[in-house]
Amino acid sequence: MSAFDKIAKKSETPSSKKTSVVAAVVTKTIAKAVDEFVIINTTIKSAEADKKVLETQIIDYLRQQQDKLAYAGQFTKSMSAAGLDEKSRVTFVTTDRFTIPQDDASLTEIKRVTGAAYEDMFETKRTITMKEVLENETLLNKIAAVCAKAGMVLSEVFEVGDKVVAKSGLDEKQYNLSSEKLDIFRTLVKQYKPALK
Repeated sequence: MSAFDKIAKKSETPSSKKTSVVAAVVTKTIAKAVDEFVIINTTIKSAEADKKVLETQIIDYLRQQQDKLAYAGQFTKSMSAAGLDEKSRVTFVTTDRFTIPQDDASLTEIKRVTGAAYEDMFETKRTITMKEVLENETLLNKIAAVCAKAGMVLSEVFEVGDKVVAKSGLDEKQYNLSSEKLDIFRTLVKQYKPALK
């Protein structure tokens, strides 16, 4: 009986225990491929960690330049940075997208920091979310019937609430705050991470 047959026979035997990982019988070619894969995978993980450190360093530096330009009246969403090698170049790109905390304490602090600029920077929108996943057949039938009769109370199916969202152009409007207030603002309102391309 070959090693493959033994492994196959072993896996056919019923067992009440969970099966453990079975060691495969490999050829020299596959063993070499496994060695190369492990080396490459380790190299990729190390390179990703190095890349993350360098990315943070570059983004932090370019963000400071973006801040200086914005306060000088020259707001830009992107900048190009050259390396020592003339072929090395990255583009720093920010987006007008933010994550805004919705708890009362954070919103109160955002209002305090932004002052009169709050209304220009944020708005409150009504949101509606489902209370249940629409796999409930009874609920689906109820919605269908109500839609047909147009007499449904939304609170039976939906949760209705308010959500503070950024107005368009918040990425530029944030520079209407003093640099001290901007530092506080950024601890509360998180702009999506800039990209390096």
